[in-house]
Amino acid sequence: MTLISIQGLTKRFGALTATNNVSLDIPREGILSIIGPNGAGKTTFFNLLTGFLKPDEGKILYKGQDVTGKKPYQIIKYGISRSFQIVSLFEEMTVLDNVKVGVQRNLGFMNKLFLNYKNAEAVTRRAMELLEEVGMAEMADLPAASIPHGDRKILDLCVALTTDPETLLLDEPMAGLSKAERLRITQLIRKLSETRKVILVEHDMDLVFGISDYILVLHFGAILAVGTPAQIAANKEVQAAYLGSEVA
Repeated sequence: MTLISIQGLTKRFGALTATNNVSLDIPREGILSIIGPNGAGKTTFFNLLTGFLKPDEGKILYKGQDVTGKKPYQIIKYGISRSFQIVSLFEEMTVLDNVKVGVQRNLGFMNKLFLNYKNAEAVTRRAMELLEEVGMAEMADLPAASIPHGDRKILDLCVALTTDPETLLLDEPMAGLSKAERLRITQLIRKLSETRKVILVEHDMDLVFGISDYILVLHFGAILAVGTPAQIAANKEVQAAYLGSEVA
């Protein structure tokens, strides 16, 4: 069943067409990875899906509802959330408080207005549940500024989960991580994908081919290929354009 239907999506920046007439049906099941070199249009495509950019042409349907050109805060309400390549946290606050800010931000207006002791307890409890889900509960009281880069990536992802998303978009979750940290993130993505749709942009081909159910290859803003990891690895055009003569 189709979760996201993309129809003729186009985005231009002056003479540059960053997203070029992209049409794609994304099913509810499975992990989708988006690959391509710098300038292929991956980040632009992500920004269009999450409302950070408005397309010049085309439509985005999420579960049959037109979300084209809606603002990020509106997109979140449909059940779509994202993490960012560059992590942005409240450095002076604790790990727990960073997540609590996310939880509070997504409360209804009246709950925010009357944030009493009982509601505050519920916010803390929900934040701790999310930290436990991503394996960071033991770091709850540490200042965000003091935790390693890999944990900062996971904390940013945890904040994205505070909206209770049905669909989670991850922008280069492996950027700058050690081998051990990449393994940890890989395991976490697999776990999250059991209950959520995961779409990721990534340059780490080991991760992409090891974790993806299917892969979208972008080339100058257009779709070059879509298929399973095995199909993409065997695709001669993809090999020539991005991955070298062989893909393992």
